[in-house]
Amino acid sequence: MKKNNQSIDTLVLITNRQLLKDDVSLATYGTALSKGVERLQKYGKHFIYNIGKNSLPCDMHKAYESTVAANLDSNRLFKRGVDSVEMDRWMRNHHNLYTLCRDTDLPFEEYLQLCDVIGSTIVYHGKVITNRVQLEIILNRQPRIHMPTNLIRHWQFEQEELWNTFQSYWNSITVWSTVHNEDDIELLASLGIPNLECVLISPIFPTPCKEGHPGIGVSRGEVLLQQMQNHYPYVQGIALGGIHEYNYQKCLQHSFTGVAIMSDFMKQVHNHI
Repeated sequence: MKKNNQSIDTLVLITNRQLLKDDVSLATYGTALSKGVERLQKYGKHFIYNIGKNSLPCDMHKAYESTVAANLDSNRLFKRGVDSVEMDRWMRNHHNLYTLCRDTDLPFEEYLQLCDVIGSTIVYHGKVITNRVQLEIILNRQPRIHMPTNLIRHWQFEQEELWNTFQSYWNSITVWSTVHNEDDIELLASLGIPNLECVLISPIFPTPCKEGHPGIGVSRGEVLLQQMQNHYPYVQGIALGGIHEYNYQKCLQHSFTGVAIMSDFMKQVHNHI
């Protein structure tokens, strides 16, 4: 078990336009997404301000606070009122930031456009891919891709060409996947993926996305992560499912490297629409 630590090693933002208004345009959604990501990326280590302040002589505190306040106020993302500034404060305590684009209901070209708008934090989702050309486009433009275990199984048995092409890129890409149970661990262990960076372990807590599921809990999630690390010692475990301001620290107190956020991130995105 890890020591209590409010900072998140790895924060994963998950996009899902279906949680917002159905009539929101892709352009508006993309702009709001980029603002939300930019905000968390740029001010992700805001707690450093507090550390810096505490290390300063008392007579410099006022000048320090004025400088920081001016910098924040000059940014266009901080001109939407106190509520929108405060709601994501807990998400800004991170060291590494990724954005998993889960809007796989979009046509492929629109999906790529949305990913380009999000920027350098992007992690592509394998579910958007339906043919070899699309797979190679993504693997050649961005080497980090999320392949859930159910999609891996589907490609193995139903999309042999995609699966073989995907494997041929293994030494030059970074793979993410999911773990829900021991069957998923057994599958991933059998593959021997050279660069398996992260596994999203879920659902940790109850979540509307998996209605009726009670969640596996942080202790069970930690057991699954430890089992994964028997096969992939350096894989990062990311807690997913029902993560919010009042429970994320429970995950960090166990062996999870970080947390993945969808609902609370989409609430922030909604504020920019």
